[in-house]
Amino acid sequence: MKRVSGSERALARQMEATSSIEPVIRVRGSRWRDVLGVALRILAGLAIGLLIWQVMAMVMNSKGATLGFPYPADTFERIGEYLFSGRSLYGHSIYEHVLASISRLLIAFGLASLVGITLGSLLGYFGGIYQIGMVPVAVYQMIPGLAWLPVAILLVGLGDDAAVFIIFAVSSMVITIGVSSGIRMVPEVIVNAAKMSGASGLAVFTQVLVPQAAASIVNALRLGMSSAWRVLVAAEMIVGTGVGVGYSIQLTRDLLDYVGSFACITVICLLGLLIDRVVLAGVERWIRHRLGMEAM
Repeated sequence: MKRVSGSERALARQMEATSSIEPVIRVRGSRWRDVLGVALRILAGLAIGLLIWQVMAMVMNSKGATLGFPYPADTFERIGEYLFSGRSLYGHSIYEHVLASISRLLIAFGLASLVGITLGSLLGYFGGIYQIGMVPVAVYQMIPGLAWLPVAILLVGLGDDAAVFIIFAVSSMVITIGVSSGIRMVPEVIVNAAKMSGASGLAVFTQVLVPQAAASIVNALRLGMSSAWRVLVAAEMIVGTGVGVGYSIQLTRDLLDYVGSFACITVICLLGLLIDRVVLAGVERWIRHRLGMEAM
């Protein structure tokens, strides 16, 4: 038998340590490249949107529009005044408007997520009630957001509660449909294998169906959040909330301050982009990575 010298053993240990470090370095580098790639794609998309906006403003203003179509530069200058110069937006700062809207959104979306995930899980797991239960869900989902206004007024009156109810009514149905579809898309062979191994119904649901459908559930939440954000702005414009980004758009429009209107719209778009493309998309990528569906 060949004897291994001390130097050879030390070299072997060094190579083993190096081999255990290299994959970590590659993963970390790959992760940062992925983050940079996502950021660049978002910036490219924003650049395209701003270019379309600039061209549209130039065309409209060349026709001699009476009020003038706001340019991106004018809009962002106004946003800077709202954010950093303390300029009031009709009695409230931009921070107060945003905070009020985010508060309504979180309350309504939290309730919608609780109801949507619970109801969607039940409909997805119990095939016997799926066909029946999805009928009222589909009917409610077809009702446009502002069409819920009479119901909201009769139930809770005007104000914050009406806005929260409308957001909840719309987004909860979107989440329910997405969650139930995601659970039903789990391959039946996986479920049968778990049952044959002796797993209980609860174990099959929590340890098989939910992990396998996790990416679909997060996607359903993203769709629900998008619906909630759009309905929030519309609801604030008509239910008399008194403060909020949607309410501020109505005020600026009524006073013909279209630069202010575009500034509020831009803030809405940036906040929505942050929530969807950064927060929820990051959660979805993490879940996919945990399930082995893609690298971080």
